[in-house]
Amino acid sequence: MTIDEPAADHERRSRILIPDTSPLSLLAMIGSDALDWLFVPNADVWVPDMVKAEATRAPDPGDDQRLEHRATISDWFKRNENRIHIVETHEGVEYAKAMETWILAGSKPELKPSWKGRGEKSVLQVLDVVETLLADGEAAVVLVDDNKARIAIQLENEFDIDLMGTESFITWMHEKFKIADAQNAWAAIKIAAGGNAPVTNDADPIYLRK
Repeated sequence: MTIDEPAADHERRSRILIPDTSPLSLLAMIGSDALDWLFVPNADVWVPDMVKAEATRAPDPGDDQRLEHRATISDWFKRNENRIHIVETHEGVEYAKAMETWILAGSKPELKPSWKGRGEKSVLQVLDVVETLLADGEAAVVLVDDNKARIAIQLENEFDIDLMGTESFITWMHEKFKIADAQNAWAAIKIAAGGNAPVTNDADPIYLRK
């Protein structure tokens, strides 16, 4: 993988949008320092409310039970609450209302609002988030591994965006920003993911306008 340098007319500040939980979960596998790499390019970091909710919520029975892993992400959000822009979505608002009602009703396990399908619905709202972010004409890098989200975003050609998978992001951190720990980070993630790490898209650009 090589670094594509931006042309002169691309020299402007960008935003990083993370519309699914995969990048956060993958980076958290190697620690909070890797999550902090998201701030290295000096770009604004935007996360939809449903992504934050899914990445930090208490797991239901049958879900991934890696509590320490989830705690790493939760602590990262708390530590950087002034640096991360949480973007409100309709699905996120409705989920928050459902959870609040459930808590007021006594938090009975059998009445807990189901998460099933909520993540997929929120992915369909990614385009609204992108449109909001780019309302002022700026560009965005969308850090996304989810194939449904990638396809939906690619259909909207009027937006000035670049798609970047997590492996591409890590390569970019090592080659462009010289972060030594990033050199072997993806290999460590592949081991931690037990063979379930996403496949990199060769078309991903590995640069961010500064």
